[in-house]
Amino acid sequence: MERNGRLKGKIAIVTGASRGIGEGIARMFADEGARVTVAARNGDRLATLAHEIEAAGGEALPIVTDVARTEDLRRMVDATVERFGGLDILVNNAAVVFFSKHMDDPDMEAEYDRVMTTNVKSVWMGIHYALPFMKARSGGSIVNIASVHAVASGGHMSAYAASKGALVAGTHALAVELAPHLIRINCLSPGRIWTDEPGGWLKRTLGPELYQEFEETFGDWATHSRGLQQPLPVAGLPEHVAYAAVWLASDEAAFTTGANILVDGGMTAVLGDPDAMHPGARELWARRPEIREWIGHARERVEQERAERERQESE
Repeated sequence: MERNGRLKGKIAIVTGASRGIGEGIARMFADEGARVTVAARNGDRLATLAHEIEAAGGEALPIVTDVARTEDLRRMVDATVERFGGLDILVNNAAVVFFSKHMDDPDMEAEYDRVMTTNVKSVWMGIHYALPFMKARSGGSIVNIASVHAVASGGHMSAYAASKGALVAGTHALAVELAPHLIRINCLSPGRIWTDEPGGWLKRTLGPELYQEFEETFGDWATHSRGLQQPLPVAGLPEHVAYAAVWLASDEAAFTTGANILVDGGMTAVLGDPDAMHPGARELWARRPEIREWIGHARERVEQERAERERQESE
């Protein structure tokens, strides 16, 4: 259902659209009148999303795409132009979210390459293939989804932070290069965005019985923590990023290029000052070491039970 029609007549591609921020952006773009190609690796989720967009009166084209494969990006752009007749908006959202390796891990290089290929090279190659079609329409808007980790990060996140920092720096430079063609390029840097129900990951990882035990031990920690990771006591949701993406993609942002807009509830404003967090955050997060230890033991129990079932089945 069309909201205000701010993207009416526009043709857009959203990568990483099968869930989370990408899905939220794709849905809102369609609601605002854009025809949208939804691209990701999960074909079933894409098909469902496209069906729901079209059932609501929009137009969507699902394209199974691994952005780490350059040929997939070329095919994604070509299929969009063939179906809709052009291209106005490209949202580079797909990413590998974590870099969990220590710098001395023997397989660190392979994971580093995967992060950089997915998070950085894919963005440049997607723009490369989209550029001729945006030029043909005398302008366009590119929105790169970066992260607060481009501004302030932490341990075990070095490659991820570097990849998102590359997006911000590259966006500044590309804004100059693309300006003569009236193609605008900007970044959005989300903070903690919740793409699942509270405790969803733990429920899937541990199972309902252990998750109930977790809640009995720590209360409704998963829900309370959602609004306490930044000064603004609001849980960050995909729609918060989507609203900003709609504005950047629309003609309302015609004089905005080369920007990096933080959508983080004030997270990066206070990373160095825990006392500035929302009241209750310090007490809540003080239990994190205890929670991590509990989850570690719980996962060991899950693995032991799985191994025991496999042993019994093999006998």
